Amino acid sequence: MTCRKGFTLIELMIVVVILGLLASVAIPNFISLMGRAKEASVKTNMHVMQTAAEDFAAVSSGRYPEDGADLADDGLRLLEHVPMSNYPINPFTHAPSVVQFDADPTAGAEGELCFNPATPDSYAIKGNGAKGQMLGQQLRTGM
Repeated sequence: MTCRKGFTLIELMIVVVILGLLASVAIPNFISLMGRAKEASVKTNMHVMQTAAEDFAAVSSGRYPEDGADLADDGLRLLEHVPMSNYPINPFTHAPSVVQFDADPTAGAEGELCFNPATPDSYAIKGNGAKGQMLGQQLRTGM
């Protein structure tokens, strides 16, 4: 009697089916997790913009920027008060984030930020998540 080593076709097919079932569960969860992580990164970018706005106001006698070209008393624009160059980074495109001033935040693309100065002493920062929808969190003066 001869003994053959190896797996039968049925055994290999069972292994392939089991791996397919595991992948069908794991891949959608992984994609969902990546989307939530990118939206969390947009929220972090919003907080960086809030810090820059507060720094702008600290050197401008409490006045917040009216637009992207508005200069603080130290001669710097709002985005120049961000602690690092080319920051914040859009987590969806991996390019520097677009910051829209005084714009409709629902019109932006995913990962973009919207800085809306309500009055010279207040602002609202909004961010867009996946598919460009506005995130539920908004940062305002004093938050």
